[in-house]
Parts: sequence; C-alpha cells; structure tokens
Amino acid sequence: MPVFKDEERNTFYVKTYYTDYTGARKQKMKRGFKLQRDAKEWEQDFLSKQSTQPSMPFRVLADLYLEDKKAHCKLITYETKKNRIDTWILPYFDRQPLNSIDAKDIRKWQSDLKEATGQTGKPLSPGYMQNLVTELSSIFNFAVRFYGLAVNPCVIAGNAVGKKQKSFSFWTKDEFDRFIQTFEKDDPYYTAFLILYFCGLRIGELEALTVADIDLEQHTLSVNKTYHLINGKGITTTPKTAKANRVILLPDFLVARIREYESHIYYPLPDTRLFLLSHSSYARTLETHTKTAGVKRIRLHDIRHSNASLLIDMGFSALLVSERLGHESVSTTLNIYSHLFPSKQSDVTDKLQQLCRGNSYF
Repeated sequence: MPVFKDEERNTFYVKTYYTDYTGARKQKMKRGFKLQRDAKEWEQDFLSKQSTQPSMPFRVLADLYLEDKKAHCKLITYETKKNRIDTWILPYFDRQPLNSIDAKDIRKWQSDLKEATGQTGKPLSPGYMQNLVTELSSIFNFAVRFYGLAVNPCVIAGNAVGKKQKSFSFWTKDEFDRFIQTFEKDDPYYTAFLILYFCGLRIGELEALTVADIDLEQHTLSVNKTYHLINGKGITTTPKTAKANRVILLPDFLVARIREYESHIYYPLPDTRLFLLSHSSYARTLETHTKTAGVKRIRLHDIRHSNASLLIDMGFSALLVSERLGHESVSTTLNIYSHLFPSKQSDVTDKLQQLCRGNSYF
C-alpha cells in the first residue's frame, strides 16, 4: 500500500509509482496528510491525472482543465472560469466518472440551472447560463482532445437554457451632457467619465492609465495595459487583445481638461496612475448621477457603446471605429454595431440609375 504513517510527525504520506506520458516510470511522494483517507484520495486523484483513460472523476478533469487555462490564459480569465466551475459545475458532477456522464445528465443540469438563483436571489440570466453551458462544453472538449473521451455529451444535449441577448443601451451626446453637468469640474469622476465617453475606453483601460500614457504635446492617449480587481487585489496586465494596444488622438478640449486634472496630482511620476478611485465606485457614481440628471439608466460598459454610437452617427467608418475602440477586427465592430450604421441601399440604386442612364436593358 503506497500510503504510510509518518510516526515522527504523526501524519500520513504517499509514495507511489506512475508512468508519465513519455512512458518513463517515476516515483511521486506527498507528505503532510492528517488523515489516511485524505492521503488515499490524493493518491487516487494523482494517478487519475496521469492516466489517459476517460474514467477519471469529473473533478480531476476540471483540475486538469484549470491547470491548462492558468498556463495559457490571462489571470482574470482563469479566475472567471474557476469561479464558474467551482460554483455551478463541480457541485453537480463532482466525482462522477467522466465516461458515465451522458446527454441526459447535461440536460438535467441545465434544467437545474434554470431553477437556480444567484447571490442576489434572482434567477440566473440567459446570458450567464449560456456562459456556464459553454464552459462545461469546453471542459469536455478538453477531455476529447487530450484524454481519450469519445464524444462531448454537451454537443448531443444542445443548449436548453436560452441564448445570450446581444443588446445594449447607449447615451446620445445630449444625454451624456446632462449627465456630466451633474459633476463639479474638480471631481476626479468628471475627468474620468469624459475620457470614457469621448475615447471609448474599457473601464480597466482607464484605471490602468499612467502619467506616461498621456502626451499632452502630441495630443495622444496610449492604451497599453488594463487594470483588474482579482480577489480584492488590484492587478495590471496586458490589454484584452493585441489590437487593444492603441494610440488615441485627443481633441483640444480633452487635452486641456487632462492637463488641468494632472496639475492637481501631487508630484506625479511617469508610472503614477491617473485615477486611484475605488474599482466599484464607478458604477455606483454612474447610478447616482444618472438619477440626478434624469437620463435613462445604462451600464458602465455602455458608455463605451455610447462612444461607438457617437462616432457612427458622425459618419465615421467601421474601420475607424474599430481602430479607436481597439477591436480585434472590423468584423467585431460590425457584429456589435451593424444596426447603428445607416442603410445606403437607396444611395446604391440612385448611383446605378445614374450610371446606366441612356442604356436600354428592357
């Protein structure tokens, strides 16, 4: 038996042998278990992870999946996935053998999701449930690709929770003006919301801005990082995507506003963050001043949508909007905002009529 008692420390340890993916036989030792059953359970999980058989407990597969994501994803993405799995997926499937989970189990899990409530006591939104369904399917795809599972049961089960509704609200410039006028000009939120609206930044991009990122002489704002709050700790990372690295040209009025704002920062260094406001305070401030202004309620991220709407309404192309927002491609911009671009069908028919005037095709 590979579980032994450490008499000196009054704990248990595991000494077991396994064959790694290269075929080499290796030994693994793990100490410090207070109970013998804990040591045995650890050994079973460890050996399952080394096995290419799809009969491993679902919990073991989930651990392997998260290990892979931690190595290849941004920390915020990993934490989001881990939270979804720990809260909504693991409690259901837990130690069920992987190859025993079928489409009926997946459908039953989806039914339970539709009856579940979140931390607020409200039912889960279709969008959030779809994220959970996608996450579970990704775990099974991982097993198909790397651990010999024959088929992903989620593909057979389908999506019974409803699909995410791609809709958003936005402010017109008149609505934004009513909102921004509820602030005193020396209020840090005044400058922050001006930048969000007229530059279309993500909130994390705004929070990551440093003195060095603003060139007041060249009228530029450089986006090269983003700020996240992970487990209560602020972390600065690379931007969401490669295209999110961008330089935004600033209008004169915004340059003047930022220059005035920077003049009140005590001894600013190049790496000094411009906005040290609480991460959660932006949404609360938005809510409070929206009510004061008497404009429709929107989410914090909808201010970015408002910037896109403004640019489109001013007649700028999808390419320019894409570059300014830092989308990965123009198709991303069109997928989100295509309904905001004015229809040019009548212009096409008018020009074709003019081009073919004098020709008889009938």
